[in-house]
Amino acid sequence: MTKTLLSITLTFVFFTQGSFASVPTLAMTFDTDVVTHNMSSTQESKIQRAEQKIRDVIGSEEFKSRVLNHSYNGVKKFVDNGGLTNSQIYTKILNAAETLRPYKNNTMNMGVKLYYEKSNTVGFTSTASKDININTKYFNSYNASQVSGNMMHEWLHKLGFHHAVNYSSSRNYSVPYAIGRIMEKLAARY
Repeated sequence: MTKTLLSITLTFVFFTQGSFASVPTLAMTFDTDVVTHNMSSTQESKIQRAEQKIRDVIGSEEFKSRVLNHSYNGVKKFVDNGGLTNSQIYTKILNAAETLRPYKNNTMNMGVKLYYEKSNTVGFTSTASKDININTKYFNSYNASQVSGNMMHEWLHKLGFHHAVNYSSSRNYSVPYAIGRIMEKLAARY
Protein backbone atom coordinates (compact mmCIF):
# COMPACT_ATOMS: atom_id res chain seq x y z
CA MET A 1 0.00 0.00 0.00
CA THR A 2 2.76 2.50 0.93
CA LYS A 3 4.77 1.59 -2.18
CA THR A 4 1.74 2.26 -4.42
CA LEU A 5 1.07 5.60 -2.73
CA LEU A 6 4.71 6.58 -3.14
CA SER A 7 4.59 5.61 -6.81
CA ILE A 8 1.45 7.68 -7.39
CA THR A 9 2.98 10.66 -5.59
CA LEU A 10 6.22 10.48 -7.60
CA THR A 11 4.24 10.17 -10.84
CA PHE A 12 2.15 13.22 -9.91
CA VAL A 13 5.22 15.26 -8.99
CA PHE A 14 6.99 14.28 -12.22
CA PHE A 15 3.92 15.05 -14.34
CA THR A 16 3.30 18.38 -12.64
CA GLN A 17 6.89 19.54 -12.91
CA GLY A 18 7.29 18.20 -16.43
CA SER A 19 4.14 19.83 -17.79
CA PHE A 20 5.03 23.30 -16.50
CA ALA A 21 8.81 23.11 -16.66
CA SER A 22 9.16 25.36 -19.68
CA VAL A 23 6.44 27.87 -18.81
CA PRO A 24 7.95 30.88 -17.05
CA THR A 25 6.78 31.79 -13.57
CA LEU A 26 5.42 35.06 -14.97
CA ALA A 27 3.06 33.04 -17.19
CA MET A 28 1.78 30.95 -14.29
CA THR A 29 1.31 34.02 -12.07
CA PHE A 30 -0.22 36.26 -14.76
CA ASP A 31 -3.26 38.06 -13.38
CA THR A 32 -6.10 40.26 -14.58
CA ASP A 33 -7.58 43.38 -13.02
CA VAL A 34 -10.56 44.34 -15.15
CA VAL A 35 -12.99 47.02 -14.03
CA THR A 36 -16.43 46.90 -15.62
CA HIS A 37 -18.63 49.92 -16.18
CA ASN A 38 -22.45 49.92 -16.10
CA MET A 39 -22.97 46.21 -16.79
CA SER A 40 -25.68 43.82 -15.75
CA SER A 41 -24.70 40.96 -13.45
CA THR A 42 -24.94 38.58 -16.44
CA GLN A 43 -22.56 40.74 -18.48
CA GLU A 44 -20.13 41.08 -15.55
CA SER A 45 -20.19 37.31 -15.08
CA LYS A 46 -19.21 36.82 -18.73
CA ILE A 47 -16.29 39.22 -18.28
CA GLN A 48 -15.16 37.35 -15.16
CA ARG A 49 -15.28 34.01 -17.00
CA ALA A 50 -13.29 35.57 -19.85
CA GLU A 51 -10.71 36.85 -17.35
CA GLN A 52 -10.29 33.35 -15.91
CA LYS A 53 -9.81 31.94 -19.40
CA ILE A 54 -7.18 34.59 -20.15
CA ARG A 55 -5.26 33.66 -16.99
CA ASP A 56 -5.50 29.95 -17.77
CA VAL A 57 -4.42 30.34 -21.39
CA ILE A 58 -1.48 32.65 -20.67
CA GLY A 59 -0.29 30.16 -18.06
CA SER A 60 -0.27 27.35 -20.61
CA GLU A 61 2.59 25.84 -22.57
CA GLU A 62 0.49 25.94 -25.74
CA PHE A 63 0.00 29.72 -25.58
CA LYS A 64 3.74 30.19 -25.18
CA SER A 65 4.43 27.83 -28.07
CA ARG A 66 1.91 29.44 -30.40
CA VAL A 67 3.20 32.95 -29.74
CA LEU A 68 6.86 31.96 -30.08
CA ASN A 69 6.25 29.94 -33.25
CA HIS A 70 3.79 32.28 -34.99
CA SER A 71 4.89 32.93 -38.54
CA TYR A 72 4.08 35.20 -41.45
CA ASN A 73 5.21 34.30 -44.97
CA GLY A 74 7.35 31.47 -43.63
CA VAL A 75 9.22 33.64 -41.11
CA LYS A 76 8.69 33.47 -37.34
CA LYS A 77 7.29 36.95 -36.82
CA PHE A 78 4.12 38.98 -36.45
CA VAL A 79 3.04 41.81 -38.74
CA ASP A 80 3.13 45.25 -37.06
CA ASN A 81 5.35 43.82 -34.35
CA GLY A 82 6.90 47.12 -33.26
CA GLY A 83 10.32 45.75 -34.19
CA LEU A 84 10.06 42.97 -31.61
CA THR A 85 10.77 39.28 -32.02
CA ASN A 86 8.12 36.72 -31.05
CA SER A 87 10.03 36.05 -27.84
CA GLN A 88 10.10 39.75 -26.97
CA ILE A 89 6.35 40.00 -27.67
CA TYR A 90 5.69 37.05 -25.36
CA THR A 91 7.79 38.66 -22.64
CA LYS A 92 6.01 41.99 -23.14
CA ILE A 93 2.66 40.25 -22.62
CA LEU A 94 3.88 38.62 -19.40
CA ASN A 95 5.35 41.87 -18.08
CA ALA A 96 2.04 43.61 -18.85
CA ALA A 97 3.34 47.19 -18.75
CA GLU A 98 0.54 49.11 -20.46
CA THR A 99 1.39 52.37 -22.20
CA LEU A 100 -0.67 54.36 -19.68
CA ARG A 101 0.70 52.30 -16.75
CA PRO A 102 4.30 51.79 -17.82
CA TYR A 103 5.44 49.51 -15.03
CA LYS A 104 5.79 45.74 -15.16
CA ASN A 105 3.18 44.27 -12.86
CA ASN A 106 2.35 40.94 -14.59
CA THR A 107 -1.33 41.98 -14.65
CA MET A 108 -3.75 42.87 -17.43
CA ASN A 109 -5.12 46.20 -16.20
CA MET A 110 -8.04 47.79 -18.01
CA GLY A 111 -11.62 48.87 -17.83
CA VAL A 112 -14.38 47.48 -20.04
CA LYS A 113 -17.29 49.55 -21.30
CA LEU A 114 -20.13 48.32 -23.46
CA TYR A 115 -21.74 50.33 -26.24
CA TYR A 116 -24.05 49.58 -29.13
CA GLU A 117 -23.44 50.38 -32.77
CA LYS A 118 -24.81 48.90 -36.01
CA SER A 119 -21.42 48.17 -37.53
CA ASN A 120 -18.91 45.41 -38.08
CA THR A 121 -16.69 46.80 -35.32
CA VAL A 122 -16.50 44.37 -32.41
CA GLY A 123 -14.64 46.80 -30.17
CA PHE A 124 -12.16 49.64 -30.01
CA THR A 125 -9.85 51.46 -27.68
CA SER A 126 -8.00 54.73 -27.50
CA THR A 127 -4.40 55.23 -26.48
CA ALA A 128 -5.60 58.02 -24.18
CA SER A 129 -7.90 55.75 -22.14
CA LYS A 130 -7.41 52.78 -19.82
CA ASP A 131 -10.76 51.39 -21.02
CA ILE A 132 -11.65 49.19 -23.94
CA ASN A 133 -15.08 49.37 -25.56
CA ILE A 134 -17.01 46.30 -26.72
CA ASN A 135 -20.03 46.48 -29.01
CA THR A 136 -23.03 44.73 -27.40
CA LYS A 137 -24.13 43.74 -30.91
CA TYR A 138 -21.38 41.11 -30.57
CA PHE A 139 -20.76 40.91 -26.83
CA ASN A 140 -24.27 39.73 -25.97
CA SER A 141 -24.07 36.75 -28.34
CA TYR A 142 -20.40 35.93 -27.76
CA ASN A 143 -19.41 33.19 -25.34
CA ALA A 144 -16.68 33.81 -22.75
CA SER A 145 -13.96 32.40 -25.05
CA GLN A 146 -14.86 34.85 -27.82
CA VAL A 147 -14.93 37.69 -25.30
CA SER A 148 -11.50 36.68 -24.00
CA GLY A 149 -10.13 36.86 -27.55
CA ASN A 150 -11.61 40.33 -28.05
CA MET A 151 -10.35 41.52 -24.67
CA MET A 152 -6.87 40.24 -25.49
CA HIS A 153 -6.93 41.97 -28.89
CA GLU A 154 -7.91 45.32 -27.38
CA TRP A 155 -5.51 44.95 -24.44
CA LEU A 156 -2.61 44.37 -26.83
CA HIS A 157 -3.31 47.87 -28.14
CA LYS A 158 -2.79 49.03 -24.54
CA LEU A 159 0.68 47.43 -24.71
CA GLY A 160 1.43 49.56 -27.79
CA PHE A 161 0.68 47.13 -30.63
CA HIS A 162 -1.25 48.28 -33.69
CA HIS A 163 -2.67 46.94 -36.94
CA ALA A 164 -3.83 48.35 -40.25
CA VAL A 165 -7.16 50.19 -39.96
CA ASN A 166 -8.48 48.87 -43.27
CA TYR A 167 -8.66 45.18 -43.99
CA SER A 168 -5.69 43.55 -45.65
CA SER A 169 -4.64 39.92 -45.74
CA SER A 170 -1.61 40.72 -43.58
CA ARG A 171 -3.71 42.39 -40.85
CA ASN A 172 -4.74 38.97 -39.53
CA TYR A 173 -1.06 38.35 -38.73
CA SER A 174 -0.66 41.50 -36.64
CA VAL A 175 -0.01 41.11 -32.93
CA PRO A 176 -3.56 42.09 -31.81
CA TYR A 177 -5.39 39.97 -34.39
CA ALA A 178 -3.16 36.91 -34.32
CA ILE A 179 -2.82 36.69 -30.54
CA GLY A 180 -6.49 37.54 -30.05
CA ARG A 181 -7.35 34.54 -32.24
CA ILE A 182 -4.84 32.35 -30.41
CA MET A 183 -6.49 33.37 -27.14
CA GLU A 184 -10.02 32.66 -28.38
CA LYS A 185 -9.07 29.26 -29.78
CA LEU A 186 -7.22 28.10 -26.67
CA ALA A 187 -9.79 29.63 -24.28
CA ALA A 188 -12.44 27.30 -25.72
CA ARG A 189 -10.58 24.47 -23.96
CA TYR A 190 -11.03 25.99 -20.50
